[in-house]
Amino acid sequence: MIRRGLSLLIMFIVVVVSFLETMLWLLKAEISVSREIMTLGIFIISLLGLFILTGGRKKKDHERNIFIKEDKDSILISEGAIKQLVENSLLKINSVRDNKIFIKYTKENKISLKLELILAPDSNIMNVTNLVEKNIHEAFDRILGEKVENIQITIKGFNEPAKKA
Repeated sequence: MIRRGLSLLIMFIVVVVSFLETMLWLLKAEISVSREIMTLGIFIISLLGLFILTGGRKKKDHERNIFIKEDKDSILISEGAIKQLVENSLLKINSVRDNKIFIKYTKENKISLKLELILAPDSNIMNVTNLVEKNIHEAFDRILGEKVENIQITIKGFNEPAKKA
């Protein structure tokens, strides 16, 4: 996104400066402003124009939407909804103390999950990871009718639950 914006800015500046130089050459006019100041002014005006043209973005434009296609309609589901679905699946597992969820996409635009989990100290890692995968696959199949392409689980640590006062 930044590269595209910078390339648009550079192209815009080149076009404006070229246009001005062409007009000055065609008119053979002498302007009382120095060439450097005029070039700087054109650059500032071009920059302001670019900011105005690209300034109408929403804050949550970065959140990607996922399409699930049915026979007649398409359903749009945000990444936030996918994360909630995964978190609800993880809440059913007592051994999971904390989690971070990252959503990735395959080349075929299928969902791929990367989970970072903190488990209870007495957890059996194999049982917990199998249960996590099973719960997530079932939730996606039951609620979305969609399959998760890949689930990568990383155990980040072990932690005791907070004691109630």
